[in-house]
Amino acid sequence: MTGLRVYAEALSDPDVIAERVRSHMPLVRKIAWQVHGRVRDLFEIEDMIQIGMITLIEASQRFQDNGVATFGAYASVRVRGALIDHLRKHLTLTRLGVQQRNQIAAAELAVKTAGGDPRDSAAVAAGLGISASELAIWRERAAAAPHKSLDEIYDDHSAWFVDKGHTPESAVVADELRTILIANLKRLKPREALVLQLYFVEELNLEEIAEVLTVSVGRVSQIKKSALGQLREWMSD
Repeated sequence: MTGLRVYAEALSDPDVIAERVRSHMPLVRKIAWQVHGRVRDLFEIEDMIQIGMITLIEASQRFQDNGVATFGAYASVRVRGALIDHLRKHLTLTRLGVQQRNQIAAAELAVKTAGGDPRDSAAVAAGLGISASELAIWRERAAAAPHKSLDEIYDDHSAWFVDKGHTPESAVVADELRTILIANLKRLKPREALVLQLYFVEELNLEEIAEVLTVSVGRVSQIKKSALGQLREWMSD
């Protein structure tokens, strides 16, 4: 019991937690900028950094050093996951706000063209086919959305506009391959699996992975090459 008590005290040591947070602030900023690049002006970088910092503090309090991964690797996964979750949660609302702002602007222009007052909420609401109270909700939602049209924010290379649908045939094949791949990933050594996750899932480059694992870039490249080679062999079997 004494050992468990000492371990618990070390885990909650304020000085340890504070040092983890302080030393990994640059990592949070780097991840925030990487994720922010996917959605450009849809979200403020300052808000994303703040979310990342809060997640970093929580991660520093929960991390348990079992010798498999560094705190940097653990924090990287937690911070990136929190930011992606935030974007997924708010993106639909943001896009809806942009659409409704454009519709309101069109309705106001129609009222003005007809000789009316575009500030007349009743006239604008009638043009949109909604009630005045609904128009107020639209305006509130539009005010919280970025001042960009969907055409301006659309990007063929953005992950947020990709059609992820599958045909029935491709869905079956994808599920089978996923099952086989997951089984083979579990056969990899822990560090090999971690390198592949950081590279392909978390989208860190070799230099960043080397920094997280505190090894050389060449070593990361060797681990990645070995893991992929082993996976290819298992998958071909």
